[in-house]
Amino acid sequence: MKDKKAIAMSFNWIFAIVVGGFILVLSLYAASQFIRTSEQTVYTETAASIVSLFDPLETGLASGKSSSISFKKESKLYFDCFDNRNLPFGEQTIRFSEKTFGDEFAEAGQRISIKDKYVFSEDIVEGKTMYYFSKPYFAGYKVADLMMIYSDQKTYCVHGAGDDFVDDVEGLNLKNIIFPNASLECEGINVCFKSIGDKCDVRVVESGGYVLKDNKRLYYVDDLLFAAIFSSSDNYECNVKRIKNRFNELAGIYLNKIEIIKRKNCEPTLGPKLLELLAFRVENSKDLLLFHDKIEEIDQINARAKDGCRVYYNVNWKR
Repeated sequence: MKDKKAIAMSFNWIFAIVVGGFILVLSLYAASQFIRTSEQTVYTETAASIVSLFDPLETGLASGKSSSISFKKESKLYFDCFDNRNLPFGEQTIRFSEKTFGDEFAEAGQRISIKDKYVFSEDIVEGKTMYYFSKPYFAGYKVADLMMIYSDQKTYCVHGAGDDFVDDVEGLNLKNIIFPNASLECEGINVCFKSIGDKCDVRVVESGGYVLKDNKRLYYVDDLLFAAIFSSSDNYECNVKRIKNRFNELAGIYLNKIEIIKRKNCEPTLGPKLLELLAFRVENSKDLLLFHDKIEEIDQINARAKDGCRVYYNVNWKR
């Protein structure tokens, strides 16, 4: 007790241990933050790279294109859709993350904006390989490319589909989409064009023009059928409104073209009908059916115009 030097040294050791421990904690925290920041940067860059991969899938005059991307680890893509941002076109966002140590997914990177594409998918797509394909969407003239994306973790078992649907799937060489025989059990998501009892996860009601999914009706026309099958209901409805907005912007360009071709002894009668479609509001996918009834009318008017006086040309016209 009388040896104060010994006591002073023990306090010095205690102080050094406390300070050293504090510095170690700070160092570990700084290292973890650095790693987290680095991960976030990589994940954000990966999301941006994925968006750029959609560019080669723009169809032009093609009926569709397909591709895939594989990751070294189990990965997730997070999609959100906003029809009230970036007006008038709206936008989507994509985030990326992957599994880290402990078999847990890391925090996703920053949102990357998708302003000029229409990606139809579930809200979260998880897997090591992502399959994606495109189909053109026409409303008279070509409006946009529909981009569908799904992963290797899901198999779609399609029952009773017509020849056109089967030909499209086989022509694009789409993976994880199979057409089982009636007696064949299929472990996956059952997509039913014809009823197979209570095993249907997704029902295509062709007579009503809608896909029944998660107890919600997603109305479709033409190749929007693929979008309805592979998309969440929120994503689908949002993109339908975004596509109508794009139709409106393109319609404005064609209305200007009508004024120009009038100077070439053309008397196009399409203008008033196109103005009607501009004013037509698509609040949900059900409105698409009536909208496309009107589209057929302007298509017929435009197709009857003499050479050089057509406002637009549609490769899908049936001669």
